Amino acid sequence: MHKISITTRRRFLSVLGAAAASQLVLPSVFAQGKFPSGPITLVVPFAPGGPTDASARVIARAMSVALGQPVVVENKPGAGGILGTTQVAQSAADGYTLLWGGTSSLAVAPALYANAKFSPETSFVPIGLSTRGSMILAGKASLEPNNIRELVAYAKNTPLDMGNGGNGTLAHLASEYFKELTGIQMLSIPYRGGAPALIDLLGGVIDTVFDNTSFLAQHIQSGKLKAYAVTGRQRHKDFPDVPTVAEVFGGDFEVYSWFGLFAPQGTPEQAISLLAEAMSEANSDPATQKTLTGAGLEPANVSRAEASKVVVGDYQKWSQIIDRAGVTVNG
Repeated sequence: MHKISITTRRRFLSVLGAAAASQLVLPSVFAQGKFPSGPITLVVPFAPGGPTDASARVIARAMSVALGQPVVVENKPGAGGILGTTQVAQSAADGYTLLWGGTSSLAVAPALYANAKFSPETSFVPIGLSTRGSMILAGKASLEPNNIRELVAYAKNTPLDMGNGGNGTLAHLASEYFKELTGIQMLSIPYRGGAPALIDLLGGVIDTVFDNTSFLAQHIQSGKLKAYAVTGRQRHKDFPDVPTVAEVFGGDFEVYSWFGLFAPQGTPEQAISLLAEAMSEANSDPATQKTLTGAGLEPANVSRAEASKVVVGDYQKWSQIIDRAGVTVNG
């Protein structure tokens, strides 16, 4: 079946709206020509310059074209994403204020911060995800073990450390998850971001890290780092010889970093449907995918239904791991 683009559909709906005499019945949000009739605000709950902000701006530009109205990015950082996320949860449910949510702000932060005033399970309606990528466990080039089984056996007899981008970050939680699964003890060393941790890993100051596969790829491919395992359900396309954690140690070990679009609960279905279609077009656009890849992200086109499963599943998983590992943060 030929798929009609959102731009074509909008033109078609305009023609139908003008032909009122035909007595065709349309959903009110379209028949009244009220959505979107002005700019849409896309709240990013982190500061400009990071991967959350970068991915939001790429999708916002593409959706602006599809919707025929500006999608304006507004950064509201603070408390691990809590401030901006709360703002959207408490906004009018009219489709004009949206959240660019991710693993950190929707699946991790509400489990870390007791003062969170929203629920990732009930405060938002998922519209879709634009990126979803696995992480990879990498070690310094001089580390003796050459595969993941050897690394775990080595760690049971030799003290090793694992750097991460900060206490309570996804990389930190991935390491706690991994230690729980394998029964090893590795000293967690938090840094102020993934970049400083990588610098020390490349310099041999620390032994290992978990981080986004795309972030570490060039250093693994150049031989400056060793790749031990990926955290996805399947092996990574760029590293087909690197096993998943689950295939080696069993269980359902999975860690993904993702970003996507969310609306406040109660937003009209007609608006959600139109936004989802615009987002799907943006996600499928080759230029958008190229830009996301160039920013070190892994493009995806995850549907509303699947996005809902991802958010709820990850929130429940990380809540349990945070509780069992006793992870805390200030705030």
